[in-house]
Amino acid sequence: MHQYLDAWSIRPVHISPLTSGTNNTSWLVQTEEGEEYVLRITPGRHNVSRILYEIQLLIKLAKQQLSFSLPVPLSTHTGEHLLHDGTALVALMRRLPGKGSGAPTERHHLPLVRAAGVALAQLDSALATLDLPAPEQTAFGDFAHAYPLVPDPLAALKRLPLEPEQSNRLRALLTDIMERTPGLYQRLPQQLLHRDYDPANILVQGNQVTAVLDFEFAGTDLRVLDLCVALSWWPVYLMGSEQEWEVIDAFGRAYTAHLPLHKDELLVPPDVLRLRDAASLIHRIGRYLAGL
Repeated sequence: MHQYLDAWSIRPVHISPLTSGTNNTSWLVQTEEGEEYVLRITPGRHNVSRILYEIQLLIKLAKQQLSFSLPVPLSTHTGEHLLHDGTALVALMRRLPGKGSGAPTERHHLPLVRAAGVALAQLDSALATLDLPAPEQTAFGDFAHAYPLVPDPLAALKRLPLEPEQSNRLRALLTDIMERTPGLYQRLPQQLLHRDYDPANILVQGNQVTAVLDFEFAGTDLRVLDLCVALSWWPVYLMGSEQEWEVIDAFGRAYTAHLPLHKDELLVPPDVLRLRDAASLIHRIGRYLAGL
């Protein structure tokens, strides 16, 4: 890692691992001067265009007047924002203020839930002003291209070690969702979105959101999808208890108070939540078939 940090002329005194994502690892870098950075390493080269897009998006988004910080990569002494040496893609960001908010008690703390809803509305409003088509970008509802190894989700089910009853149930659910989805894209507004706004991807201090992280899945999709993704994560530990509705209501009201949705969008969250689950299932089937 020291050889990477030379590109930014950083002399670390301590390097320690941070919580890492599915596709990358992150390291906390501390210097003698007391500065702290996050070094993100993504193995391989196949994501170069996608990561460069993410960087370009963050640079443009940082020019908006947001109430929270963004993980904008720093440029090296040669002016690059991303190093790629054939084995890894490396970016360096300043450590942002705040701490993670993934604990169940924080996910369900209503003042913080409302603040998270406001922050997402602010983020989506800013993203709507950007015209930045993503390379090889796929909407969540484009099931045939959600994962390279799963061009036919229904056929892929046959390759899973499932009991016939399980396979038939999943087939019926996927078939229903795939039939409903084209109509959603025909009639609902679309825009550039974060598409992965869960508690693990924000930092907080008290009841305030201080940073929004991980724009890896950013792309154009149904505008209401960002709200639905968030509503699938914030009350996840309360689902089925009847207590989830208070969290859902607090987040949804805070979001729509700052970003009003069309009446048609307010009627479709059940279908969009199923769409999101189907896209997630297809992605995980693909990872399973890839041995990941």
